[in-house]
Amino acid sequence: MTRGSVARRFWSSVTTGRRAASSLAGGRDRAGYALWQRTWASFTGINLPPRPGHAPDVAPRLTPASRPQTAPAAAGWFGLPSLPAAGALTASGSDTVVLEAPSPDGRAVFVLRRTGDRTAEYALELVVRDTADQPELATVTYTRPDGEEHTLLVPVAPSRFGPAASLIRLNGFTAGSTWQAHGPAPVPEDPDWPPATVAHSVRAARNEATREAWRRVGECTGQGVRDTIDGAL
Repeated sequence: MTRGSVARRFWSSVTTGRRAASSLAGGRDRAGYALWQRTWASFTGINLPPRPGHAPDVAPRLTPASRPQTAPAAAGWFGLPSLPAAGALTASGSDTVVLEAPSPDGRAVFVLRRTGDRTAEYALELVVRDTADQPELATVTYTRPDGEEHTLLVPVAPSRFGPAASLIRLNGFTAGSTWQAHGPAPVPEDPDWPPATVAHSVRAARNEATREAWRRVGECTGQGVRDTIDGAL
């Protein structure tokens, strides 16, 4: 123990009633003790515990577990990458892949395609591997630059050749759109899908494979959903 350190502790004890900052970091304090007790502790190097009613005036550090956390996304939902601002300019042709994004479990791939020759129109291809005998369905929501939100149900049915895949139109999707997805997951027996969402999703189908997937979905659900699907096909 050096003479300088003893002197610093002595002067800190006499003038402020607390130890130097380095000792305070350990959670000790000398508030509530008499002058002779603080002086003796300075010379001997004893840590005096906080007196009842005299909490240390050192702000506790936030541990990673106690720091405020950002609210997590809704269970099962995950964000899809935004279309680059230059995507509409660099992508050309009637059917060009702009970006691909896998689902968190790796079973599905969401493929964004540019489909318009003269205007930037986009479609979403959903490719799912390891499907069972029954159809599965994903949900995609996207927001247009004007703030209007669209929700589309995207079914896939097992294919005799290759992985299950569907293709739908993304009306109004552009470089300023944000979007996210949920699933794919097995089709529930009694889904509570809004009829308007079902009809809008069926009409967004761009090929026969997607329309056939909707027919398979109708076979797995109740009469109300089946009638909505049949009416939109």
